[in-house]
Amino acid sequence: MFKTMNLFDTLNEALTDEVVSKIAKLTDEEPERTRKALDGIFCTLIAGLVRRTGSTMSVNMLYNQVQKGNQGGELIGDVMSYLTKKDKLDAVLKSGDGLVSQIFPAYKSPLISMIGIYAGIKKNSSTMYSSLATPILIDAVSREIDTHKLDVDGLTTFLADHHEPLFKKVPEELLEKMIPQLGLQELLSPKFASTKRVIAPKSASVKPKYAPPVAEPAVEEEEVSEGSAFPIKWLLIFLVLAAAVAGGYYWYTNYYTQSGQSAEVVDETTLLADSLQTATPATDSLALKDTVKTDPIAAAPVPAPSTTSGTGTLKEVDAYLVDKTKPVGQVFPLPNVAFIKGSQALDNNSEAVITELAELMKKYPRMQIRVQGHSTDAVGINNKSMATKRAFAIKKRLLVAGIVDTRIDAIGIEGTGDKAEIKIVTKP
Repeated sequence: MFKTMNLFDTLNEALTDEVVSKIAKLTDEEPERTRKALDGIFCTLIAGLVRRTGSTMSVNMLYNQVQKGNQGGELIGDVMSYLTKKDKLDAVLKSGDGLVSQIFPAYKSPLISMIGIYAGIKKNSSTMYSSLATPILIDAVSREIDTHKLDVDGLTTFLADHHEPLFKKVPEELLEKMIPQLGLQELLSPKFASTKRVIAPKSASVKPKYAPPVAEPAVEEEEVSEGSAFPIKWLLIFLVLAAAVAGGYYWYTNYYTQSGQSAEVVDETTLLADSLQTATPATDSLALKDTVKTDPIAAAPVPAPSTTSGTGTLKEVDAYLVDKTKPVGQVFPLPNVAFIKGSQALDNNSEAVITELAELMKKYPRMQIRVQGHSTDAVGINNKSMATKRAFAIKKRLLVAGIVDTRIDAIGIEGTGDKAEIKIVTKP
C-alpha cells in the first residue's frame, strides 16, 4: 500500500513561513494577510478541481490539461528557488495566468476580486498570488499522478477525496463568498457522494491505492456461560428478533391502526422538549461534521396553514414520508423560519424548526432534501445570491445537528418572498 498526500498538506509543506514572508515582501503586503490570501486561493481552486469530478468529460479534460503542463513536481518541490530569480518567477506567473483561465474558466476575475476583499490585500497582489498559486497546485496534482501512476479514474477518486477536507478547512467567511460568486453550489449536491470509485493505477504491478482494505472474515467464538451449553450468540439473535417484532408492532399500531385515538403518540421532539431548553449551538462551523454536536431540541409551535405549494407543518412531512403512494418531489414550507431583513442571518425563532427538521432526517436516514432559499430584500448583492446564502445558512445548521452534508442540497430562488422551504428528493 502506498501513501498519497492530501493536497492541503502538500501545499502547507511547500509554503513555509519563510516562503510566505518572501512572497509578502515581493508585493509589499503583510505576511499574515499573504498567508490568508494564499490559503483562500488554494481552497477555492481545490473546490474547482473537486467540482470537475462531477462530470466525466470535465475530469478527462482536466487530466489532459494537467499532463500537458506537467512540471514533474519541480514547482511544488522548491518554491523559494524561483522566488529569488526574477526571470524564473516571471515565467511561472505567465504560466499561472494561462492556467487560471484554462483549467478554471470564468474564475480569474471573480477570484481576484473575492480574495482581495477577503484577505484585505491590493488587487495587484491578489492577481500575482492567483497566478503563482495555480501552477503550484497543478504541479502538486501532476506529481500525484506521476508518483502513483493514476489514470483518469484515479485522478477522479483522488480529487473527490478532498470534498470533505475542503469543507473542514475553508473558513466560513470565505465559504459564503466562494459558493455563490464562483457558482460552486454543485459542491453542496448529494451527487458528489457518489464520485468516489475504486480504481487501479496504470501499472498492473502497482497495488491500487484507493481500494478500501478488505476486511478479514471475523471468526466468532461461541461464548458459553458457566453451567450452560446455550451459546450467547443465539441469545443475542433472539433478543434482536424480539426487538424487531416489538418495533413492527409499534409501527403497525401508530401508522396503520385507525382506531385507538385515545392512545395518542407523542413524538420524540416533544418528549425531549420537556427536559431541554432551546439553545444556540456553541459553534456554527462546518468542521463539526465529524465531531457531531447535537443541538438541544425545542418544540416548535404549530403555525397557521400556509398557502404555499406543499402546505403543511413538519408533521405533514412525516406523514408524507411514510405514505408510499406519494411520489418524491413535493415541496414543504419551513414554518416559522425567518431571516433578519436584508441578510442571511436566521432569527432566534428559526432554530426550533430547523432542529425539528434535523430530528426528522435522523428518524429517516435515507431521506434527502433540497433546501430552497428565497429573497426579495437583499442589500448590497442580488437576490439570487442572498437566496443562496439563506439556503446555505439552513444547511449549516443541519450539518451542526449531525446530518451528513451529502443528504442536503441548497439552492437560491430569486424573487418569491423571503422564506425557506424544502423539497423532498429521496423518501425512505
